[in-house]
Amino acid sequence: MKTVVWGTIGCGKVCEKKAGPALYGVEGSRLAAVMRRTTHLAEDFARRHGVPRFYDTVEGLLGDEEINAVYVATPNNTHEEPVFAAAAAGKHVLVEKPMGRNAEGCRQMIDRCGDRGLILAVAYYRRGYPTILRAKALIDAGEIGPVRTIRINDEFPLSHRLDLVHFFCGDAECAWSRTEKLPPGSHAAEGVVLHVRTLGGAEGIMNVAWEEKRAPETVRITGETGEIFVEDLKAGHLRIRRGRTETCESPGPLPATHWGLVENFVAHCNGRSPLACDGIEGRKSTVILDLVEHLHPGAPPIPINYS
Repeated sequence: MKTVVWGTIGCGKVCEKKAGPALYGVEGSRLAAVMRRTTHLAEDFARRHGVPRFYDTVEGLLGDEEINAVYVATPNNTHEEPVFAAAAAGKHVLVEKPMGRNAEGCRQMIDRCGDRGLILAVAYYRRGYPTILRAKALIDAGEIGPVRTIRINDEFPLSHRLDLVHFFCGDAECAWSRTEKLPPGSHAAEGVVLHVRTLGGAEGIMNVAWEEKRAPETVRITGETGEIFVEDLKAGHLRIRRGRTETCESPGPLPATHWGLVENFVAHCNGRSPLACDGIEGRKSTVILDLVEHLHPGAPPIPINYS
């Protein structure tokens, strides 16, 4: 097996709790170095996590010849430049979400990595959750018939929620917003609700705002003949209704939120699996995020153009 040897650009809270344990814990994955501009914080992370080397410049990390892949975990509006630098250094990339400042920035990332023949993955890590993979398998098997609605509460960022609509039901046709009752489990009874209709006719319904309360993350997927209620994405519980019959399943949680995503990255590097979320797929949520800024509640739907 080819080992993926990681360096991280950024080693703050996301790397501390979500990604780091996966980068050095998944079989075939090893974390060789971390970078943070505040030297003592980079050193502290490396010491506590058993990482051999630390740097306080991007150039220093990218000059580390052992590293063949870079995880970009800088603040949300600063992903593009580290990705460009990693691509120029010939390193594969896993970049945090949302992928870029806007869809055009995402396209430039895709082009820079593509021109060098490098992998570009986006950290929409819920695609690796056992509950989400199980729900996707049930949908693809026709267990609940064609999907009609996907209602998602507001316990996690809008970019992740949009990504799940893409993951479950494919590309979107149009989007609009209204002031109405929020999906169950949201922070309030009413608010501005985003509707995203897919080309297959499914409708994603979610609060525009992100109001995390540390309650369970939920997704309710209703089809023509049944329903899947992922009642706790992280803990790993879901209920499936087929006609009048309901069953409960508990695939369980992952050791760390990025675990499944990193496993997929390693498998892809070894030719065993398609990438869970490549740059082209990851950019789609940013296309809609750009659009959301121009939506006015009650206005007609706006077509979605991914090109």
